[in-house]
Amino acid sequence: MGAFAAVVAASMFTPAAKVLAILFPAGALFVGFSALKKSIPLFVEFATWLFFLTPFVRRVVDYESGAREMTIISTPFLVLMIPLLLVVTRWRRVIGRESAPFCYAAAAVLYGAFIACAHAEFAGAATGLLMWITPLAFGLYLFSERRHASAIFAAIERAVLGGTFVAGAYGLFQYFAIPSWDAAWMRSVDLVTIGKPEPMEVRVFSIMNSPQVLAAFLLVGILLAYRHKSAWKYPVLLVGVSALALSFARSAWIGLLAGLVFLAFNASPRDRIRTITATAGVVLFVLVIMNVPDLSDALSTRFSTFTDLKHDESALDRQETYSQVIDLLQHSPAGIGLGVDNGMADAENDSSVVALLLSLGLPGSLVFAVALGACAFALFSTRATRELPQLLGLQCCFVGLLVESPLNNVINGQIAFLLWSLIGLSYGMLAERRSEIANRLQQPLVAI
Repeated sequence: MGAFAAVVAASMFTPAAKVLAILFPAGALFVGFSALKKSIPLFVEFATWLFFLTPFVRRVVDYESGAREMTIISTPFLVLMIPLLLVVTRWRRVIGRESAPFCYAAAAVLYGAFIACAHAEFAGAATGLLMWITPLAFGLYLFSERRHASAIFAAIERAVLGGTFVAGAYGLFQYFAIPSWDAAWMRSVDLVTIGKPEPMEVRVFSIMNSPQVLAAFLLVGILLAYRHKSAWKYPVLLVGVSALALSFARSAWIGLLAGLVFLAFNASPRDRIRTITATAGVVLFVLVIMNVPDLSDALSTRFSTFTDLKHDESALDRQETYSQVIDLLQHSPAGIGLGVDNGMADAENDSSVVALLLSLGLPGSLVFAVALGACAFALFSTRATRELPQLLGLQCCFVGLLVESPLNNVINGQIAFLLWSLIGLSYGMLAERRSEIANRLQQPLVAI
């Protein structure tokens, strides 16, 4: 891993950066295989860091080479194909009653791929399948490795907290002095929703490839930081919350609030006091930085949209999108399939509901929604958080992503990696606990 990181860092800011279009995915696959053979938590930590850093590497390589290298951005999903292959080869051991929601969701995704192929959109079906099925399979893989659940949680926590700090710190730098490679990328994609490529005019996307994706990763990092015991959580919270505010991603703001409310009602009295104290400190810091005139005006304008949705451009666009989706489903209830653009790609990125209905149609959406509902029921119908203190943090993150799902796409792509990781790890912890309880109950009988 050190050699891989050193080679990438040494070449990405030079004219030799073009070789990373092949070297980065190939090297990541090799390191992924090697890490998995050595340690499952090590592989999980490496994969999580890839989701944080790959968009940044891609932008710098594009800037140095003068070309758009699309192979780099797919690297994390290519690495997730390693556990996908393991799940397929172990299907007799992995598939069962407890893993049924994963299987239902996978069946819905395969249905969407079939619909895309029926429309002769084979390239879109392949790309869409990679973005939908690999995060889901990764969650199922984490469930199957439930014996290592505690070590895997520690690995994900380290990577997410570290990534939140790096993304938050870089996001603050990006807002006040946007780097040339980020500015060049903004001009090339021509997205008006991320602001202007100028200092204090950009919606922060940091090392990720959009403000909404960054905000979802920061949301999970902030909620995990609240449950972290060491003082390391305070710098993570400060830079994470600051960058989240500057992303101007309102859906993530709402999701974070929902996660914190869930934590406040379910934490122990001691943890509740710590949560309130940490929140008060972060709020005080945010109030201080809001005294910067230009920054204060931008944040105040964004907050004011919550009280004037009738004139909010984003809310009006979403209303129009839902009308278009309803009209399209009336003519084609089967959906348009995975990876099929049909002029609605941006709308799919703005809502999990739209992504479901368009990609999976009414039948696939129903099955997928039932699978997610079964996951939520299993996670929140248990009172095991005292025996499994990590579980409460995972539940808070799941609540945050679920609440923002109607306003952000969390069911495929980068954010889906977070969603299914949370589900797979939580399922694994609960299954391992049930197994331990069953073993304890059997021990007295064996002794008799």
